[in-house]
Amino acid sequence: MGERRVLERFVVAGYAAIGAGAAVLPAAVPAVFGGSAGTPEARTEVRAVYAGIPLAFAVSILRATPGERRGVLAAVRDASAGMALARLCGAAVERRLPLWPTGAFVALEAALAAAAHRADDDAGNTRRRPGR
Repeated sequence: MGERRVLERFVVAGYAAIGAGAAVLPAAVPAVFGGSAGTPEARTEVRAVYAGIPLAFAVSILRATPGERRGVLAAVRDASAGMALARLCGAAVERRLPLWPTGAFVALEAALAAAAHRADDDAGNTRRRPGR
């Protein structure tokens, strides 16, 4: 199995695990950050966003045709990097970056973005982009 496939599987597994966890234990998601999802409506919202979006990322990568793969990986990369950057900006505004949970999620999202980026590069390696 080539490096691109390993990286794609890492991204798929990471987002599938996040999505499955949020779908099965939606109250655990806000609890990690000191919040709660005490109503059925709140748990439904957690499932919609914290399960639905990660599962959509995973399924999109798995279902992508060879011609679609680079675009899908680029979208997942940019979303992952955006989440990591938004957490860092939030930590800067709050003047606080605890290792758990915020730092851990920044690291995970950055790792997923880097893996998707590398897999995207490998998916189009017939011609390298300038400066790479």
